[in-house]
Amino acid sequence: MRHVVADTLSGIALAMEAPFRIGDWVDIDTLAQAKVIEIGWRTTRLQTPDATYMILPNSQISRQRITNYSAPKRDFRLQVSITLDHVLPIGKARDIMLSALSNAKLIQQEPKPDIRVQSYEENGICYTVRYWVPKFELAVDCRDEVFSLIDEALRDAGSIAPYRRIQLINAPLRTDADQPE
Repeated sequence: MRHVVADTLSGIALAMEAPFRIGDWVDIDTLAQAKVIEIGWRTTRLQTPDATYMILPNSQISRQRITNYSAPKRDFRLQVSITLDHVLPIGKARDIMLSALSNAKLIQQEPKPDIRVQSYEENGICYTVRYWVPKFELAVDCRDEVFSLIDEALRDAGSIAPYRRIQLINAPLRTDADQPE
């Protein structure tokens, strides 16, 4: 009975505060990242991006940090990291990536995507590519488009992301007889 009362009171609090509405995409800290389908007095019903239907008690939701990707506006910024070889100058790397992103169909062109140097690592220079997504449902497709366009542009420019190189040497095996005494 205690849980029913807690869920109902939490439902009333959620209704008054309105941290999300039906149709909003939310991240409920440790519980779910999903679209709000229904908000009741005791429970909230969600649908995850993989079409899983979840029913969460409102008392659990009210104890979590809630990130609403649909409010106050539906668009939001995402970022991805990419590491490029040191031989590619930073200015040229930025130009290649920004030019590639100007051909994007899914990400927003305003505000413009931008590129920041994140760190200078042993295996290359790590960049953060920041771009705006028009709505949460497109986040995965936008990320795929960003990586695909940048990969194609870098390959066309003759620059690819660094990879671990191992040099194999085919040398004859040494035996004890080969060892000097």
